[in-house]
Amino acid sequence: MQKTKSNLIWGLILFWLGGAQVYWNLVPHLASYNTASLHTSAYLILKGLTLVGPDLLVILLGYYVYHCSHKESMVITTWLNTLVLGSLLSLIIALTNNGISYYPSTIYNSMLPVLRNSYPLITGIMLGIVASSIISLKPPKQRQLVVLLWGILAVPFFNPVNVWGWNDNFLALFYSCLFILGGNLKPAKKLWQWGGFAFASLSATLLIQGLMPFLSLDGSTINRFTTVTNVLNVVTAYMIAGLLVNVLVKPVPNYLLSVAVILTNSSVLAVLAALADEKIVAHSTVRTAVLTVIVIALALCIAGAWQWLLRKRWARRIIQRIDQFASQDFAGQRVAVRKTLRKLDPDLMVAAISYIVAVASMLLMNDSWRIQPNVGPDYNIITYAFTQRGLLLLLATLLIFTVVKFIQAISRRYWLSLAVVIMISCAFIIANREKIAARNEPLLPSDMAMVRVAGSLFGMVAPALWIGVGTGLVILVGLVYWLEKKHPVELAFKKYWRLTYLLLAPLLFASCLFWNHSGTPLNNLLTSLGDQPMFYNQLSGARINGPLIQFMNNVDVKVMDQPAGYSRARMEQIVNKYQKQAGRINNHRQNELSQQTVIFNLSESFSDPNRVPGVKLKSNPIPAIKELQKNNTGGVMISSGYGGGTANMEYMTLTGYSISNFSPTLPVPYTQLVNKLKANPSIVDSFNHAVAIHPYIGTFYNRTSVYQKFGFDQFFYLGSKDKIRHQHRIDNSPYLSDQTAYQNVFDQLKSYPHGQFINLVTMQNHFPYSDNYYRHLNRYRSVSVSSGTSANEVDEFSTEIHYTNNAVKHFIKQIDGINRPITVVFYGDHLPGIYQNDIASDGVKLHETEYFIYSNKYARAHGAKNFKQGTAVVSPNDFIAMVAKQTNSKVTWYQALLTDVFEKLPAMAKNVEVKGDVNTARAVARTDFVNDQGKLVKKSSLTKQQKRLLQDYRLVQYDITAGKKYTLKYLK
Repeated sequence: MQKTKSNLIWGLILFWLGGAQVYWNLVPHLASYNTASLHTSAYLILKGLTLVGPDLLVILLGYYVYHCSHKESMVITTWLNTLVLGSLLSLIIALTNNGISYYPSTIYNSMLPVLRNSYPLITGIMLGIVASSIISLKPPKQRQLVVLLWGILAVPFFNPVNVWGWNDNFLALFYSCLFILGGNLKPAKKLWQWGGFAFASLSATLLIQGLMPFLSLDGSTINRFTTVTNVLNVVTAYMIAGLLVNVLVKPVPNYLLSVAVILTNSSVLAVLAALADEKIVAHSTVRTAVLTVIVIALALCIAGAWQWLLRKRWARRIIQRIDQFASQDFAGQRVAVRKTLRKLDPDLMVAAISYIVAVASMLLMNDSWRIQPNVGPDYNIITYAFTQRGLLLLLATLLIFTVVKFIQAISRRYWLSLAVVIMISCAFIIANREKIAARNEPLLPSDMAMVRVAGSLFGMVAPALWIGVGTGLVILVGLVYWLEKKHPVELAFKKYWRLTYLLLAPLLFASCLFWNHSGTPLNNLLTSLGDQPMFYNQLSGARINGPLIQFMNNVDVKVMDQPAGYSRARMEQIVNKYQKQAGRINNHRQNELSQQTVIFNLSESFSDPNRVPGVKLKSNPIPAIKELQKNNTGGVMISSGYGGGTANMEYMTLTGYSISNFSPTLPVPYTQLVNKLKANPSIVDSFNHAVAIHPYIGTFYNRTSVYQKFGFDQFFYLGSKDKIRHQHRIDNSPYLSDQTAYQNVFDQLKSYPHGQFINLVTMQNHFPYSDNYYRHLNRYRSVSVSSGTSANEVDEFSTEIHYTNNAVKHFIKQIDGINRPITVVFYGDHLPGIYQNDIASDGVKLHETEYFIYSNKYARAHGAKNFKQGTAVVSPNDFIAMVAKQTNSKVTWYQALLTDVFEKLPAMAKNVEVKGDVNTARAVARTDFVNDQGKLVKKSSLTKQQKRLLQDYRLVQYDITAGKKYTLKYLK
């Protein structure tokens, strides 16, 4: 009966601890009060009551543990328990779709609990145990120590509350003081007296806490006494502890500490904070309390299961070894450590060399000492690698380590295995650097198909490099031979370890076949570790992830699921069907696309802020473009990206394929697909001459190679042999202006006076929008913005698009003066990622960009016509068909299919109401349909004819990009 009663009391104490550690971390609505009011007083009083819990637990643990034997062993086991349990919790959370954006920090907190002060309560107890083994005082001295401790604890009550720095980095020292106090606690004999002191102390602290909102001069000291370090809280906890030890049974300290590990684990708290941010909890005082109770109850159960595991034979053996180690004197412990390290020396050397190779490979992907992970600030590569990419370096180290052990398990040769892996790693690094020098791209799995032409590739490598490689190889072979003869390392694998090493490396490397499967444990783990595949910029991906991880990121790529009914016969049937459709269309058209000049103008992030719910501007920043939309073919385009995905919209406009039809593992066709295909049919095929213009770096999204694959004759970008002649910037913007972009287009129109296709991608309106690049913001300031959205960012973006408006207006006037048919398709690729609206409710609006199609006076005089039917809402893959219709041009069978898709299907896009990075495979792939009223339409509501058309469209896209290419010969 007493044991049951004791267990219940210990459970209540742990709930008391959890209330302090979890509930307030979730920031319930009650905690938002910080003014002089009774609400604030109630909040402080309630919080003050919970803060007694941690102090009480530490004092009680001090009472039961302070005088125990095997103190060194207990410190070691407590630290190991914190390290292992905390790391396991963080790992398990990493395997879930947890949404923790700062996971690397939380896992480091678990891996280094003492150095990072991530568990101050537990660290304080360990410090207290260490202090108790040093301090051995007789009763008079003990009393002096207790008085001194109470004095230290009382000082902050009368001085600045954080005078000892306890609330910042030294809270562990505070808990160590409480632990020592608990070690010198005497059970209460006069229960009424101890109870009276506890009640008086608690009443005093609650009174002070309740009055503080009205006593604080400026509000900054409202929380002065609402801390665990408040000496009145300590007195209350001390008195309660004196009463409880009369009825409590000695606990299992490791169980109590395991509960504390769970409730204070950074990953656990981060997940709970994420849950509290969701609508299901939304910081409700009551719902947050219910969530807290559930979490504490789960922590008690998990800690119980953990203790059950620790009672297993393997765990008891580890504890026995720790006890044996701790029972030795210092000299014996030093010998034991040296013996263990000597035994582990070979593996430690392999691990160290693996880490060096991982670091070197990441650093050598850079050409300077600075790195720019994305558009924005740059960093020192050494600092960046070790402070920001540490977990990925450890992952690469693990992969390399397992390869060495795999070869050792086969060859049983230590130095040979190490040399082979070093040689392979060096070859991999050199190959990456050579490819980067040649094509600004690292090695990719698709390059393995080029092994058959390795001879010609090798011929491109400088002779000096071959001499260096050959010399290094000879030296390495000689060194290995000497080491194996003179300093052999015996590899005596136990049977199960040899089998483990033979299986581990293949399994780890094979895991990359599933890395890009969104929502899977492996995908979640890689995301948590900080892996950023950056498919839109493979070179940056290699620089920030390392070449090995980036290579593996690109293995799990499935282009597209095979649609039902795919066969040669079906594809020929589709070709015949739309050849007839093309004939019917061409009977009513008189022009040829090849005789037209067509300009596809992707305007970076161009969109009307006034379309975003909750956003209203002082005045309209884009009146000329609104007028062009109204008086010409125009409306809104449904983007398949929000805040990113430029090249995906560009790919859709050039090919007519919908990105939503592709597999989730193919988020960026430019870098993952185009180079793999021998033929890439596109609108370029309809013209005798085609150029691309991008007034920025050409390597982003692998454009230099992609445009070549599409058949463009020239690509103008910064650094290209075909120069960007005009280079004007507005105010302090780092990007070339849209005015500059149009000047370069106009130059091309003058230099080539025949029909041509021009693909223009601007950069003026690219993020960031918070650096105050522009001087004149007043005219287009926002009157209101949606909740959480920065008004300053909206103001800057609105100013940017006004400059675009003026540049477009001037450019339209210029082309109207040219006597040949010119048609411009102007469209924004996506909205800037500055709006904090709920994507689930405002998703369609957050994917609406502006577009218009304008034919100059000459084109209109020679058959070009505006049209309005079905133009209110379109998708990028509609533009080929739309420009053919606008220019009154004849179509191919494929363009006839696209015409049917445009005219008969709703606009289609990917993930309109789903959060996710459109440039990675870490997002769910889903096709959403949007009708002319801007409303989502379910696929099930499509008619049979529409579903048949959609199936035809997907079959053709699959055939060309992932299938047998049955229709390719008909596209030439």
